[in-house]
Amino acid sequence: MADDTLNTDLLFRMIAHWVATKPNTYYGSTYGAPTEDLLQKPLSSPIADAYLAKMRQDIAVIGELPPGTINMYATHDGLDRKTIFIEINGSSVSLADLGDVNRGSY
Repeated sequence: MADDTLNTDLLFRMIAHWVATKPNTYYGSTYGAPTEDLLQKPLSSPIADAYLAKMRQDIAVIGELPPGTINMYATHDGLDRKTIFIEINGSSVSLADLGDVNRGSY
């Protein structure tokens, strides 16, 4: 999963930690993923830009990557369900599967 120019495994582990952390749980910091904001929104709402902007703000390394390196996209699963994926340099993981990504050693 590691890439020569970009350690995607490490980035996915950083994102997994960010997604597992609710905003404002670290005292004095707004660090954390606003995942609850994704709920109860119309399936056609463009919320990925705000989600990625918060991720870039909270994880400084991701904020320094060139535009287009990290993307979000969704697939429809049935009538009222979407699966959201985070893609880094061609490798993608769904938000639901990020819980399986462990932090490991850096």
